Amino acid sequence: MSTNALLHDLLQILAPGERLCLLPISRILVEEPAWISEEVAIFPPDAIGAETLRPVAWPESDYQRTLGKQNGVVGLDGDDLHWSKSGATRIDLPDFFGSSLVAFPVVIDWDAFLEPSSHEAHLEMLGRAIDKAERVMDLIRFEHCNLWTPAKLPGRAGLLGDTSFCAGMFYAPEDHESYIIAGQILTHQVIIGVGLDMTGSIMVRSTGDGEVGAVARQALRMYSEALEASTETSRFVQMMALIEFLAAPEDYMRMKLVKRMIARQVARDRADYDAILQDFLCLTSESGAAQGANRGLRHNIVHVGKRLEDLADRGEREAIFRRLSRYAGATIQQLRDHSYDCEGWSVITDLRKAAVGRLGLANEDL
Repeated sequence: MSTNALLHDLLQILAPGERLCLLPISRILVEEPAWISEEVAIFPPDAIGAETLRPVAWPESDYQRTLGKQNGVVGLDGDDLHWSKSGATRIDLPDFFGSSLVAFPVVIDWDAFLEPSSHEAHLEMLGRAIDKAERVMDLIRFEHCNLWTPAKLPGRAGLLGDTSFCAGMFYAPEDHESYIIAGQILTHQVIIGVGLDMTGSIMVRSTGDGEVGAVARQALRMYSEALEASTETSRFVQMMALIEFLAAPEDYMRMKLVKRMIARQVARDRADYDAILQDFLCLTSESGAAQGANRGLRHNIVHVGKRLEDLADRGEREAIFRRLSRYAGATIQQLRDHSYDCEGWSVITDLRKAAVGRLGLANEDL
């Protein structure tokens, strides 16, 4: 699809009161403009000309305007002060449009945007836009990335290249003008590897808005955070926390029950079910489950202070992450499949109850 055609289609789906938001995203390879979800499109670097969206204010222009007004002396207040803080990032149009961009509709208080109460208010607006884009990127990470190859992770939506700044353009079609705001929002970024190849068709199906959908979206966010963890030990701990969340999103559940709930959703047959339960003893080691020294991974990491990197060699760690990815991934996928159901969490409870008969579990396994 051509850039102009895709921009036209994006503007056509804007509801009354919505604006078009564009965010830079790094660590991806994209060659053609394309949809990546029902409402989010992606553009390769320099695909959109700045004049197309008629920017009237952006950080570098705000910086230069501030210098011109003050003759180099800082003495700003009101709206000028708030906009000048974006200007301090000195992000220029070639920087912004020279990045890959994700574009999508956003609901925004336009008067409050044009006359912000503070720079922090601008960052709140930018943060909400980033969160909407990241929900789609969570799906892309879930479907196209893995726990054992962090070098393929894309960057965070909004983060501009190798800088520490997030930026976003907001376009008002009724005025045919746009504004770029910027500032520091994210605390860290992935630096290893070259990122994700998004050439071809990478389109994800959005998650529903029901009760199960809300749990699925939170689980996808937790999965992304595990993918982006700075060490394999942290990644392991976060994946175990995700599995506990998937078993019981609103309540505390003992690991003895957690593993059974997850195994019921994941297991192909009774032998697979039993193997999953046995694997959880290795992953966690419940009290009294092992004779002699407790060799459970989570026990040794959380209670003894050891590192996963010292408890298992590289090949074993990849195998561990593949199993964790299966347990969490299959469960999340089932949540996504039922995210549009109106029954709520009971639909997942029913799936687990049905597994009792399907897997031939005895009463003591309930």
